[in-house]
Amino acid sequence: MINAVLTHINAARTANGVATLTLSPQLSTASEAHNALMVGGCGLSHQCAGEAGLGERFTAAGVSWTAAGENIGQGNASNTPASITEAANGLTDLMLAEVAPNDGHRRNLLNPAFKRIGLAVTRGSDGRVWFTQDFVN
Repeated sequence: MINAVLTHINAARTANGVATLTLSPQLSTASEAHNALMVGGCGLSHQCAGEAGLGERFTAAGVSWTAAGENIGQGNASNTPASITEAANGLTDLMLAEVAPNDGHRRNLLNPAFKRIGLAVTRGSDGRVWFTQDFVN
């Protein structure tokens, strides 16, 4: 699923004249930990109670960075890889459709300064799909 989601994001970047992102295992570890907290009851939030800040999470995961960003989203899907991937890609498409001045997700996705991405897609037992996209230079 993660490779399909990365391919979808990189296709959008290419279509907008921006270099593709490289998947970072260390950054994905930070994304997965954040997703687990959201699924576990924190809800849709960039920082859950007791959780370190964005930059601290990335550094703790062993990621070197000087610029960072994060997109999170939540949707619904049946319990199949294809449905979960479709939900994640649909969330990305909604982010890409944002218009200024409320286009922070789009700006993260298409930011040419960002070179690496961490991704986590988790389907909770209630059918909700949680999505974290973490970006660094």
